[in-house]
Amino acid sequence: MAQMTSNIKDFQTLIVWQKARKLTIDIYKITNDFPSHEQYGITSQIRRSSTSVGANIAEGNGQLFLNKQIQFLNISLGSIAETRHWLITAKDLQYITAETYSHLDDQCVEITKMLFGFVKNLR
Repeated sequence: MAQMTSNIKDFQTLIVWQKARKLTIDIYKITNDFPSHEQYGITSQIRRSSTSVGANIAEGNGQLFLNKQIQFLNISLGSIAETRHWLITAKDLQYITAETYSHLDDQCVEITKMLFGFVKNLR
């Protein structure tokens, strides 16, 4: 892997991005067991929303202007809230257990807090 120069911001070093990446992997794993008729429904939606969290952290980190970075972090906050919605739906439909829901929701809450802290520190 090529070395990056020290003046380039590397999103991969951000703990919040690392946690978002883990959440996405966990979401993909649990949705493998969702009913096939949900492929274009909840399975697609929760995968897209969870993936959006990390993608927007990365895209924001690559921005030159602070207000643009904050804008992308704000989109990440919306995506993590959407992910929480889909987790509740998955639990209500009994696609995941209460224990799995609790574990994944705890990850979402932690990421949410980190995103708020990140935005606060940038301002």
